[in-house]
Amino acid sequence: MTFVPPSGAKRIVGDAFGTWLGELPVAAADRPVLTHDGAVVSHRARVVPIAMVKGDLQQCADMAIRLRAEWLREQQKEVMFHATSGDPLPWKKYLGGERPYEKNGRIAWKPTSGAGDWEGYLRAVFMWAGTRSLVAYDSESTKEVRPGNIVVVPGSPGHAIVLLDVAQRGDEVFVLVGEGYMPAQDFHVELGPVDGWWLWDEGVELDHWNMPASGLRAFK
Repeated sequence: MTFVPPSGAKRIVGDAFGTWLGELPVAAADRPVLTHDGAVVSHRARVVPIAMVKGDLQQCADMAIRLRAEWLREQQKEVMFHATSGDPLPWKKYLGGERPYEKNGRIAWKPTSGAGDWEGYLRAVFMWAGTRSLVAYDSESTKEVRPGNIVVVPGSPGHAIVLLDVAQRGDEVFVLVGEGYMPAQDFHVELGPVDGWWLWDEGVELDHWNMPASGLRAFK
């Protein structure tokens, strides 16, 4: 991922997850953002070619979860997220053949005869998790603006963005914003007005959503 910081700004180094995000490829500039069913979405954006799961599931919070999940899996770390109910959704359990289902407003599990596949697990997480669970169980509040952190506005609908890169010039901080959206669509760099970057001014005011600094969070 090559986005030159604004003139005079220097990159802020992130943690291992933030570094991994900075190494993600981007598609050609003429590649449009597509929804899960192939419709073109009007965005000033650069697509990050990450596979979509089937259906209208891989939206904003789901994309943040997917990126974190892919990184955890590559690092051979435990992959686990939570449903909005607070119930855990561990990959290990799904891989072992169990499947989640709703029972009295909570998540229960039942055995199946086959092993779990990665896309099936992601679909299950996207179905049960969202912005509220991201805030309540899988991230923590931070004041540190760095690559790999997320900004979440919980709700139905809510929104979540990923800080893919961060640069600083004096007192000015600039961020490179990655997001999915509704309906489910390609993950993309939402290009800002400053050479593709957004000025961090107590958060980020995108054209379609205000993401305040109070929503800044780090994955646990």
